[in-house]
Amino acid sequence: MRKVIITLLVSMSVSIIGCEAKKEAPLVQVESKNYGDVNNNAVATELERNGNTSKIKVVFKKRGSSVGDSMFVMMAICEAAKARNYEYFCNLKEWDDKDGAIYVAGFTNKKDADIKKEFGKEYDYKNESGQQRSPMSVTQLKEFMEKIKTGASTNQRR
Repeated sequence: MRKVIITLLVSMSVSIIGCEAKKEAPLVQVESKNYGDVNNNAVATELERNGNTSKIKVVFKKRGSSVGDSMFVMMAICEAAKARNYEYFCNLKEWDDKDGAIYVAGFTNKKDADIKKEFGKEYDYKNESGQQRSPMSVTQLKEFMEKIKTGASTNQRR
C-alpha cells in the first residue's frame, strides 16, 4: 500500500511539474476601445494556437476607416505575438466568417523568415492581393505607434 501511495505521489508531482513547465500565456483578446480608437468598435479573439501560428477572429460591431480597421487587426496580431514571446508576425491567411473575419497569423523570431519553411507549404509568399508577405517586427510597430501618438512624422529622422 505504501509503494502505491508513493508511486501515485511521484506521478502526480511529475504531472504538475510538467504542466507548470508547459504553461504559456492565455489566449489573447483585444478591444479597439483599449487603443483609443473612437471610430471602431471591434474585438479580436485568439481562438487557438498551433505551433507558431494562431487563429484569430475579428468582429467589427462598428467599422471605422479601412486603414483603421487594418491597423486594429495588425495590433491584435502583434498582441498575440507579444503574448507568445515572438518578435515577428505576419498574416498568413484570412477569410470572412458569418459575423467577422478569421486570420491565421504566423510568428517567428527570425527577421528574414522564409514563409513556407517557417509556417508550412500551404502558405504562399504572396497574399490574396498579390503583395509579398513579410513578417512585421513587434519592436518596429511599437516605435511606429509611439511616433503616431506623439504626432511626429514618420518621414523625419532623429
